[in-house]
Amino acid sequence: MMMKKTLLHPAILSALLALPALAESTFIPLNVTTGLALGTLSGEAKERVYDPEEGGRKISQLNWKYQNAAVIKGHIDWHIMPYLSLGASGWNTLAGRGAYMHDYDWEDASQKSWTDHSWHPNTRLNNAYQFDLNATGWIFNQPDWRLGVMAGYQQSHYSFTARGGNYSYDNGSDVGEEDPRVKGISYQQNFKMPYIGLTGSYTYSNIELAGAFKYSGWVRSADTDHHHLTSTLFNGKIRNQNYYGLEGSIGYWVTPQAKIALNTAWTRVANKKGSIKAHNYDEDTLARANNASGIEHYNLVTSVGLSYRF
Repeated sequence: MMMKKTLLHPAILSALLALPALAESTFIPLNVTTGLALGTLSGEAKERVYDPEEGGRKISQLNWKYQNAAVIKGHIDWHIMPYLSLGASGWNTLAGRGAYMHDYDWEDASQKSWTDHSWHPNTRLNNAYQFDLNATGWIFNQPDWRLGVMAGYQQSHYSFTARGGNYSYDNGSDVGEEDPRVKGISYQQNFKMPYIGLTGSYTYSNIELAGAFKYSGWVRSADTDHHHLTSTLFNGKIRNQNYYGLEGSIGYWVTPQAKIALNTAWTRVANKKGSIKAHNYDEDTLARANNASGIEHYNLVTSVGLSYRF
């Protein structure tokens, strides 16, 4: 019995022979850039309390200011195709840092200036961190410059403690000093936000300039203010705050894969009124109010680091 030879159709055969060349022409190599940097964090957190029953006037404000806290930063960017990138970045304080807190109260509604003021040199930024996840669509992607739109999610946290301090109450009629070892107030701020933005870069020879602008009108903020001496815990929550962020860097490509860069990033969450809950755990009392709390924050991170492109 004779076996018939099976021949491949010429078109199929041509397609199979073309597969290796097609795979080679459409293959996109892995293009990942990672980086690590060291820098400093400076800024100010502000908390406010308003009285809705008195027309929403401000009755208290605490300013937590900090400078030059050491941070470590990291990032990874994956260019999955010429017009789309995914990124992740973040920073974290390496240790606590000395800070300063001022506490103002307006007890007299007929008086514009504060009636009570305390200042706390023995204040500390305990820790702070931020992480960011984003995607960028490159509208223009040329060899020496590119411009893209981005969308992402960012989250940050700040924690403070104030001990001791000096005070001037009742328009200066009651002045004194607290034991600098006694914990007076602990304070935390947390921010969660989706955002949109623009980003771009320009390269000339081995020098690269890059920048980004971020905006969010959907910030969810929360703070916790623990007054240890009065056994009172205040929790504030705010929705749909405004956030603005600017970032710029100048880098030098030492090799085609390695870059040294100086980076500066400024961020601000604008103040807005929200709800507050006050719990006195000694007396077991709980009070809530709307439009009674305010949360604000701005900071500046400056860093120097090394990036490597695979």
